[in-house]
Amino acid sequence: MDTTYVTIMLVVFLVLTGLAIDIGYMYVSEEDLQSAAETAALTGAQSIKQRILFQVQNDPKKIAEVAGDTVQASARGAAADSVSGKHAAAALVGLSNSNGNALTGDNDLTVGFWNISSRSYTAGGTPVNAMQVRTKRTAESSSVGMGSLGSFMAKITGTDSFGFTPVATAAIPAGTRSNIAICSDACEASCSYPEICSIKERRMSHAPWDPRSGAPASDRFLYTSLLHPVTITHTMSDMVCQEMPTQEVCGRPIFTAGGTNDDILRDIQAMMYDPKIDRSNKEFDAKGNLLGWWVMVPVLDCAAIKAGDAFEPRTVTRYSLVRISRICVTGKAGCRQFGGSSDAPAAVCGPAQDGLYLDRISCVGCASKSKIVLPGLHPVLVH
Repeated sequence: MDTTYVTIMLVVFLVLTGLAIDIGYMYVSEEDLQSAAETAALTGAQSIKQRILFQVQNDPKKIAEVAGDTVQASARGAAADSVSGKHAAAALVGLSNSNGNALTGDNDLTVGFWNISSRSYTAGGTPVNAMQVRTKRTAESSSVGMGSLGSFMAKITGTDSFGFTPVATAAIPAGTRSNIAICSDACEASCSYPEICSIKERRMSHAPWDPRSGAPASDRFLYTSLLHPVTITHTMSDMVCQEMPTQEVCGRPIFTAGGTNDDILRDIQAMMYDPKIDRSNKEFDAKGNLLGWWVMVPVLDCAAIKAGDAFEPRTVTRYSLVRISRICVTGKAGCRQFGGSSDAPAAVCGPAQDGLYLDRISCVGCASKSKIVLPGLHPVLVH
């Protein structure tokens, strides 16, 4: 009797073990496919951004042409290459591409327009600023989705396959993770996006500023921690050197200070000249020398700004796409606590040239219709 009981329980335990393995495989496969969809969507959106940024750098007149391309062949190729043939649990991940903008049996990629105001995606919409990706298993089995189920699950459910095909969408909406803000006086009406103005290199100062002094506000910048207040445990240096996530701050109050803290500028300088940081938004010449760093910065009304190092909330009125041509500040390189300290090359900065320099600028108001078509510099998952 004891032997019979043990045998029966052994069979039960084996069945339960097999069931647990199959269920575990289902969850792993689901997460695997979801991760692949998100990776591909972000890769595709990054490729779209790079193509637009190339036109910003080289020929702004063709930005509309690029944003109106509803095929985006290079972005589709990059998205497919990022995940195809990987994650071979039961079958490889595959993406079908017919260059269409509907998810069909032979097409798993669409490009279109993500409206940041309504938080809606229109496949095939323009200006193109987003990619949608659906992932599925390739036909090592005859099924789509996760591929064949395990034997126990197949017998229990009466099916040999599970058609889970997740969809992810990534976009490049306007947003910022900049730790500097500029005054609205720096924005000229003729330099509204999609116009990208080349300007005589402008030396921006963070020295104490009094509006009554007559000094132009267009040549001033402020430090900002964006939506996060500065604390003893969450310092400006931490925020700069560890890179904050992209935030949507247009029309919202952010924390800013108009003080003289060179330590913050040293940290920003370290981030600019570290070739590993935000490399896709940095512009280099044929010899690999840094020409500039493209940054989306918040814009404020500086009329009521007081001098001092205290961070106070001030409302963002615009975004500005700028190219920082160089940052010069004396002393030890910043971000030393994170081991990523970098300094400006000796040939870049001369004596008495401390400051942050801009040579490209384009602005758009928070209430402007142009804001929803202003491309951001960092892709984010939106669905």
